[in-house]
Amino acid sequence: MGILQVLTPKELGFPAVFYCWDSAILVLCFSMAEQTPIQWCHSTANPIMGCGGCELFPAPGEILKSIDEAVGTAADWPPGKSRALMRELVDGSFSKIKIPLEGHSAALSTTNIWHHRDIFLKKVSLLAGRTARKAAEGALASSITCYAAKLHLNKARSIVSPLRGFNVGYAPAFERVTQFEGRVRQIAKTKDLLHAHDPKKPWLDGLPRLIFVSDMGDAFSRNSDFSFLEAEAIEPIRSPLGRRHMWLWLTKRPDRMARFGERIGGFPENVCAMTTVTRSDKLSRVDQLREVPAAIRGLSLEPLWERIPPKELRLKGISWVIVGGESGCRDFVRPFDISWARELRDHCRERGVAFFLKQLGRRPFENGQEIMLRDGHGGDWSEWPKDLRAREMPAAFRRYRRG
Repeated sequence: MGILQVLTPKELGFPAVFYCWDSAILVLCFSMAEQTPIQWCHSTANPIMGCGGCELFPAPGEILKSIDEAVGTAADWPPGKSRALMRELVDGSFSKIKIPLEGHSAALSTTNIWHHRDIFLKKVSLLAGRTARKAAEGALASSITCYAAKLHLNKARSIVSPLRGFNVGYAPAFERVTQFEGRVRQIAKTKDLLHAHDPKKPWLDGLPRLIFVSDMGDAFSRNSDFSFLEAEAIEPIRSPLGRRHMWLWLTKRPDRMARFGERIGGFPENVCAMTTVTRSDKLSRVDQLREVPAAIRGLSLEPLWERIPPKELRLKGISWVIVGGESGCRDFVRPFDISWARELRDHCRERGVAFFLKQLGRRPFENGQEIMLRDGHGGDWSEWPKDLRAREMPAAFRRYRRG
């Protein structure tokens, strides 16, 4: 007989995971989050954890270049100095590991840069002074902002602390895109919420269970995962149990999502295909999303780093727009002008698109003045101006179960 061990959310971080040891074989039974604090859904599911990188988790070269540029404004710091210093630190840490484990790497990776940040900043201070250190700290903090990545950075492997506990429900490192069997199939079995009431999320009343797919990575990071996703995500979504729910599938690679959709003959009608746009130079993703063969499409403009002029945001074929400011360390988080939300709200309503304001973020502004909120994410809409309390859901979500 195998031994069933239950690892709690506190032990694993989030979500809860059940594992079974049998003849020294680790078997994943399931992992999911039946309840989530994310305002626009009920649950989450991650058939794949980890990501191939994006503007929220950039490549190492981009991070080190931004550090060089930031420090160079405050001190004599030539281009390439950050890379040389970080390379030395990573090599030193890795050389001390007697038996490297999965997730331990000598690469100059984004994960390794983050884990070496404290000692790196100390060296910057010694070499170039406190002002230079502050500049480097800001460049690092504003480069790595993905909350899924930060959870992995805290829960997965680290060559700086190679003996620390590893949460096996996560990818060994965020760059190490990892498949997990059974997760979508398990959450498809959860209770039908069509007639349920959640006092914390009343805007979801009357809807099927909304399940956010890939909040902890990007399932479309690799073409090689298509067969896995077809078996481990699409089949459960199409099953009788899966058809009771709506599945909100988010990616920053809508071009690859479109190719996958063509492969499977189009996404099921209970899938909302979604992509993220953080700034104007990412608007090409909206055009790519329109190529995804799906009945419903949505945009997540969150975290929104800059104003996106409404005239540049074409909403043809889009049913839903989610907007939100950035959260994180207040010293380094990007400001969010709530006028951006107002004009996007009006733009959506003029075109019959549901508008959902998720949060105002850590540093909301109005008329040039910072708004101080009790909620560190700016997600408590009781603190917002009344005209911004808009959390609308696409009509297609309600129509689906009526049919």
